[in-house]
This record gives sequence, structure tokens and C-alpha cells, in this order.
Amino acid sequence: MNPAPYDAVVIGAGVSGLSAAAYLGRAGRRVLVLEARNKVGGLCDTARFGEHFRAPAIAQTLYALDPRVVKELGLARHGLKFAIRDMPLSGPRSAGRPIVLPRNMADAVRSIATHSRADAQAYPRFRRELFALGRAARRLWWDDGAPGKGTLAKLAYLKRRSTAAFLDSWFESEALKALLAFDGAAGNVSPFEPGSALLLVWRAAQEMCGLQGAAAFPQGGPEALAKALLAAAQAAGCEIRTGTAARHIHADGAVAAVGLASGETIACRAVLSSLSRRKTLLDLAGGAGTGFAGAAALARARPRAGAARVLLAVNAAPAFAGAGVPLEGRIVIAEHLDGLGAAHARAQAGELPDDFAMEIVIPSAADAGFAPPGQHVLSVQVRPVPLSPPQGWATLKTTLAQRTVLALERYAPGLARHITAVEVVSPDDIAVTYGAEDESCGGAGRLLAPWTSRIRTGIAGLLLCGASAEPAGAVSGRAGRIAAAVLLAEQRA
Repeated sequence: MNPAPYDAVVIGAGVSGLSAAAYLGRAGRRVLVLEARNKVGGLCDTARFGEHFRAPAIAQTLYALDPRVVKELGLARHGLKFAIRDMPLSGPRSAGRPIVLPRNMADAVRSIATHSRADAQAYPRFRRELFALGRAARRLWWDDGAPGKGTLAKLAYLKRRSTAAFLDSWFESEALKALLAFDGAAGNVSPFEPGSALLLVWRAAQEMCGLQGAAAFPQGGPEALAKALLAAAQAAGCEIRTGTAARHIHADGAVAAVGLASGETIACRAVLSSLSRRKTLLDLAGGAGTGFAGAAALARARPRAGAARVLLAVNAAPAFAGAGVPLEGRIVIAEHLDGLGAAHARAQAGELPDDFAMEIVIPSAADAGFAPPGQHVLSVQVRPVPLSPPQGWATLKTTLAQRTVLALERYAPGLARHITAVEVVSPDDIAVTYGAEDESCGGAGRLLAPWTSRIRTGIAGLLLCGASAEPAGAVSGRAGRIAAAVLLAEQRA
């Protein structure tokens, strides 16, 4: 055992783990970061496929990156730059004009008016009220504070409301409701699930590049964020070990050491894990600190639906039906709310839906380095899909790729003949390659729970700093910042 214990061992060198490590290192703590893969970055990885094509493997855009992490860790000084700071949202239609929602309200209203004049009149007030509630809720979601009574009452009301019901109360156009519902049906949450309306508020609370509710694309893709955080952690004196998997957390009431797959044991005062609560407490800590009932609940709490990625290399710019779909934005394909609900039901039953939603990002439209000159790459997030289909993802990948291309053809006619390479990243790939797993559904209870309940565990010195510690799964770094602050406060007490 190492005779000079580390103050903290951070498990996982993704955005959350690197953020936590950098904050602890800046506070003078001796920190070791363990990463099972041979590279850092986690879900901000870049996939390489075809002939000289690159695409974000998992995280397609950044929309929830903690502004405090960016500022306090000096990520701009460490190379973080943005190719697009505010990506417009658009929804092509299989018949009719697309809806395009840029930040400019007049332009957004004109686009909505082609589908519904009533919705065009309602949208500015909807946006103002949603953004105002999101700002008010930041005390709960950003700083573990207590919002005002009025804000709490509104959140308690939305705890019982689904995304579909909330949007139905505002709008009549299926085109607009389905487009907006995409962000209120993240991960394995159905837009008809009670409390899912809170996801719309949570998304509206986020701030990117100084703009509320924006989605941004870094120069070099999301991987550039991981590189900047790695530089910040190293500048803070943190030690990073890649290709080094943690296998056991030694704790008898309190953290004492971490055992590695190599057989080495590293003594430490604390562990911050960016793995899921289930993996951390059951797989690494052996169920310590959970109790029998708690361990059984963690073992059962496994989602049945998630998302996949289909990466397409094309030798020409895609042309979406209808005028004005900006290729540098987020392109969401979702025809109607009922279709989203039916797709979730089928995915939860282990079947691949016929009609799923897609978010398309074209990295090469923002950063030419992602594809050869004159060519493009499409990164398509497909959801919902079953996490564990009976036939297995090795068999289902081909079917998913075919259905995705067929669906895209309805909105971008002629796209199929320009495809030169296809890569599918299934839920299995995400779990095996990146160790990513979310044992909860990200429902209303998790969204309204205090930060400390998500970060702390029943073991002294063991904290969570990854997606399980966030109100909703996203590339944020905020859980890492807050977990580091909680640990430092506990060590000072």
C-alpha cells in the first residue's frame, strides 16, 4: 500500500471527474485520477470512421456546461473555444414547412406562424415564463439553495405534469409541440410521464457561452472540453492514470483505499466516483453503506430505454425539405407527441420503435476539420431505443442503421445515395466502452432532490460526482465542482 495516502482518488476521467480533480488540486489536495480507458474524456470522445471522418461519439453538443467551471478553472486559457455559441433549433417536416427556432424572437414567431397563428402569439410568453422559472430554479439546481415559495409552488405543480400535458396547455400545433418535447423526453423518460415537464424547465435553466437555453459546439468538438479540463487538472497538480481500472473501494464505515485491477492498493482519505450510484456502491464498495433494502433497490433500478448514435459520412451537403433549415444547428425530427409516447412504450418493452425521434448535428458545418473538403458528417442521436433487446445489439445495429437512413430520406430526399460510411454506437457500446450507466429514470424526485442527497453516500469519504449526482444526465461538470466543495467542507469540519 502506498505509504503516502492521497487526499482523494477520483474514479473516471470524464468531464465530471476532471472537474472535481481540478477543484481539489487547486485547494492544495493531493489527487489521483483513475481512468479505465487509455484516454480521458468519457462521453466527450470523438469517433473516427470511414475515410478521414470524425464525429462526436456520444455528446453531440454542449448545453449544460457549468459557467462557474469554465470561469474558475480558466478553460479558455486551456484552449476551449467555440465554433458555434448558439445553435438554432429546427424541425423539418415530412410534409409542409419546417419550424426554425433561432434566438431572434421575430424570426421564430414568423416560422411558427406558418403552422399556427395562435401558437406564434403564445410562443414569446411561453419562452419568457419558462426562462424566468428556469432562472429562479437555479438556486436548487446550481447551488443547493432554497428557491422562493412561488418558484417552489410552480415546481411542485410541474412535478405532477407531463411534458405533453404542459405543452398541450400552451400550443395547438403538433409540429411545434413535438419539436419542443424532444428536450422534455431526454434519456429514458417518456413525454407522457408525470414530472417530465420539469425537464423543460431544467433545460431552460442552463446557460452556455453567456446565453440562457443555448446549445454550443466547441472548436474540435466536445472532446476539446475534456482536453481543456485535463490541462486544468494537470496545472492544479493532479496525477492522471489512464488504462487503470478501479476494482474495489476498501471501506469499513469510511474510505481507506482503492484496489486496482492490477492488484495494487492505493491508500486515500476520500473517493469521488463519476460512475453510477449502482456501480459505485454495489460493484466497487460491495454494498457497504447501503443496507439490504438499499442494495436491492439499486440492483432493481435499471432503465429499459435509452439512446443510440448513428454516424453517417456523406459526400455532399444534405438538403432538408423546405427552406431555411440551418445545417449548423440542432435538427430534430419528431412528427407528433403521440408518436413519441408510443415509441417509448415499445422501447421499454424491448422493441426497436418504427417511429423514433432523432436529433441531427452536422459537426462539419461548424468545423471543417470533421470531414474532407466538400463532404460532411452527420451525428444522429436516436431515441428511444431498448437498452437490452432480446436479439442483442450486435444483431440490431444493422436494422437501426437502415431505419435511421430510411427515416432521414423522408426529410432529406436523396441523402441515402450520398452516404459513404456508417457507424452505429449502441447502448451496449456506450456501457462497455465508457462505463456509462444511469440507474435512475431522471424523474421528478431526482430533479427536485437536494444536491447533497445525490452526491453523498452512506460511506464517509465516498462521494458521487458523475451523472448520477446531476439532477438530469448531461455534460456539465457541475456535480464535480459541487462534490469537491462538499468534500473540502467535510474535511475542514
